[in-house]
Amino acid sequence: MGEREYVDEMAALPELIVILGILGAVLLFIYLYVASIRKVLLTVGFTESEASAILFATLFLGWVTVPIFPYEGWWVGLSVGGAIIPILICASFLKNRRVEIGEAMIGITIVAYITYSVTRAEEGVGIVAEVPIAFAPALAAGLYSVSVFWMDIRRAAPLAYVSGVLGTLIGADVFRLWEMIAFDAPEGEFALLSIGGANIFDMVYLTGIVAVALAIVVLWVKSKRDKIGFGVVVSEFEGRGKNLPYASTVEPSRTVQVRKGRLE
Repeated sequence: MGEREYVDEMAALPELIVILGILGAVLLFIYLYVASIRKVLLTVGFTESEASAILFATLFLGWVTVPIFPYEGWWVGLSVGGAIIPILICASFLKNRRVEIGEAMIGITIVAYITYSVTRAEEGVGIVAEVPIAFAPALAAGLYSVSVFWMDIRRAAPLAYVSGVLGTLIGADVFRLWEMIAFDAPEGEFALLSIGGANIFDMVYLTGIVAVALAIVVLWVKSKRDKIGFGVVVSEFEGRGKNLPYASTVEPSRTVQVRKGRLE
C-alpha cells in the first residue's frame, strides 16, 4: 500500500465512524421502540405469549396491505400491522368490557377532533402532521384515560389505547380520506392508499402506543407521590366519610404521623 492510499484511508476513517455511529443509534432506537411496544401490550393486559405473537405479526405482516375498495383510480386498503391488528385489539377490549363504550366514545371523539385539527393531506405524500404537534392526539388520549381512571392503570391503559388508535384512525384516515382520493391517481400503476401503511411508525399505531406510555408514566409518578404519604392521608381522610368525603364530621385518621419530614 502506497503512502497516498494510506492517507486517503485515514482521511475516510472519521466519516466511516460517523456512519457506523448513526447506524448504531438508529438500530438502538428501533430496539427500544419495539421493546416499549411489548411493554405497552403487557400493560394493557396481554400475556407474555400474546404480546410476543402480536408484536411478531405486526413486524412481519406490517407492510402487507389488504385492498378494501376501488374509487376513481385508487385502491383504498388497510395495513395489517399498522391498522388491522390495532383495530382488532380495540375491538377485543370493547367486546370483553375492558373498556366501556361510553367512556371510549368520549375519548375517541376528543382524539378524533384534535387529530383532524393537526393533520393535513398532501398530494404524493399522504396525511401528515408537524412535529411536535403530531403527538397532541396521543397526549390527549393519555391524559383523558388518566383523568377517568386516576387510581387504576389496568383500566386506564386500555382506554388510552382505544381512544388513541380509533380516534386517530377516524380523525386522520377517515375524515381526510376523501381529500386524498380527490388527488389524481398515478397513471399506469397500481395506486394504493394504505391506511396504517407506515406500520409501527404510522400515526394510528404510534398514537396508541404513546398514549398508553404516557398513562403509565403519569400513574407511576402518582404512585411515587403516594408513597411519600399524601395519598395515604387523603385515602384515610376520605374513608371516614360515609357519603360526603369532605363532610364536617370527617376527621383525619389518627394513624397519620410525621416522621423526618414525611407523612406515614
